[in-house]
Amino acid sequence: MSNKDIFTSLVRIKGDLNNKVASVKSTKPIEKELWREFSKVLSRIYISTPIDIGDIICKNIMNTGIDIVCTRRID
Repeated sequence: MSNKDIFTSLVRIKGDLNNKVASVKSTKPIEKELWREFSKVLSRIYISTPIDIGDIICKNIMNTGIDIVCTRRID
């Protein structure tokens, strides 16, 4: 069984009354041992709208060379 998978999570949206969170994912599979640390990093991030699918939320998260991108369009 593989020890890596695509990481998915939510980030909070600042200043939007209709949407409180946006779904995000990693651009590459990540070792599952790092998922908790990634979640801690993303819990401190607030994004603003509008945001589009594929927009980078966090570039090179924890110096892994992996980006976290948005998976949903929010106007």
